[in-house]
Amino acid sequence: MKRETWQTKIGLIFAAAGNAIGLGNLLRFPSKVALYGGGAFMVPYFVALFLLGIPLMLIEWVIGRYAGAKGHGSMTGIIGSFFNHSYGSRVLGSIGVSIPVLIVCYYIYIESWTLGFAFLSLFGQMPQPVQSPDYKTAMEPYISFFKEYTQSSYIDLGLLVITQPSLTALVFLVITLAINWVILQRGIVKGIELTAKYGLPLLILMGIFLGFVSLSMNGWKGVEGLLFIYTPDFSRLSDPQVWLEASGQIFFTLSLGMGAIATYASYVKRNEDVVKAGLWTAGLNEFVEVVIGASIAIPAAFAVFGALAVPELAKEGTFRIGFMTMPAILMSLPLGSLLSTVWFFLLFIAALTSSLALTQPLVALLEDEMRWSHSKAVNVSMLLVSVGAFLSAFVPGFIDDVDFWAGTLMLLFFGLLEIIIFVWVFGVHNFHRELNTNSFIRIPEALVYFFAVVSPVFLVILLYFWGVTKLPEVLSQTEPGVLIARAFVIFVLVLIAFFSVESRRRYLAGPHM
Repeated sequence: MKRETWQTKIGLIFAAAGNAIGLGNLLRFPSKVALYGGGAFMVPYFVALFLLGIPLMLIEWVIGRYAGAKGHGSMTGIIGSFFNHSYGSRVLGSIGVSIPVLIVCYYIYIESWTLGFAFLSLFGQMPQPVQSPDYKTAMEPYISFFKEYTQSSYIDLGLLVITQPSLTALVFLVITLAINWVILQRGIVKGIELTAKYGLPLLILMGIFLGFVSLSMNGWKGVEGLLFIYTPDFSRLSDPQVWLEASGQIFFTLSLGMGAIATYASYVKRNEDVVKAGLWTAGLNEFVEVVIGASIAIPAAFAVFGALAVPELAKEGTFRIGFMTMPAILMSLPLGSLLSTVWFFLLFIAALTSSLALTQPLVALLEDEMRWSHSKAVNVSMLLVSVGAFLSAFVPGFIDDVDFWAGTLMLLFFGLLEIIIFVWVFGVHNFHRELNTNSFIRIPEALVYFFAVVSPVFLVILLYFWGVTKLPEVLSQTEPGVLIARAFVIFVLVLIAFFSVESRRRYLAGPHM
């Protein structure tokens, strides 16, 4: 059975950009900038973009096209193809499938919040705003509403107290899972590409509209908020944590080190210019993040609550800004319910395009390597994601712990692995030749050597500091919910490693069943 390919170039670019563009652009990025030195944060941010983001983006595009021509769309098959499909190489590649699966398990639950809040805003079910210059007072109804939505009650099971989300939250989780399920069943062209071709332009238009609303608040005081988060505090540049957070944001925002970009790239035609596609993907993502993402939540909070409130709000994290601060601000404006609907639907579209991309590597593994039908591959993938999503909903601490292992540590490790295998093992000369195949620009081989040396060194330094600063803190947590999260991480790693080993025989045996 012949593998699908993207039908149009614009569909390819929008799907790949939609893969990268997500909640991290609109919520995580402005919080990090405000919290870690304003404009000073952008120095390590752009250093990481240049030394890690662009090189890894191009590596995944080049290798994805190269492996896709050989029938591989998952990291299991891609890495396996470089080592004669040895069992060990396919197990190593399975980590690159496990990472996006683990991330999407909790990401899709948060995605369901955005859809639920969009509908509740549209039908006037959000709390009435409290007019107060004090952000704590103004946000109190929305903090209570959010807690009631996600943690309406608790059930004591003895060793474990589980969280009971509201019935509304569970209904929208099921709806969100069903939407992802249906789109993935429709395949690359009629499902993912079609969704991206309509979803991404809509996302950008809604983002620009909300950016204009935020910046124009209180006589364009929001513009001062934009300047506030970009005012540099260069004393923060000596803080390793700022560099860690900025580099982590680049990995998170560009969806690197998780194989999702390579999976999408495996569906391109053999003559596709992947350098152009990679640069377009990174460029669109950075536009949504640095321009649109920075222009909405923090400027709006600055305009309404003032400069002193912004760092405090940033400390509360992305959930507070997205699901409590923004509705508190938007609902206080004329047509507040409509503006709140647009905000949450914007977040939903951003999250949807990302969750589809995060699930597709497992679909590709089951379809390309296990030789399962597309329908069966999607069904099994979504069943696993659904189990993780409901664990995210009911088990306290599950989201944070899985996010650390899959969304931070494993990302950096696998990014390092990609550079070693796809550049050094493949051969710098071979990679350079593949990179320049049908490329609109000629990239010098010396530049490939530069990144092949500097990028891994940068990653090793990051891994060291993550290990020193974060790992002991995480390992000290032994609550039952955290242990369940770690057990699930191990289960997914073992399950996908099993698929990777079992699929070797099936892949070598011949065509699809």
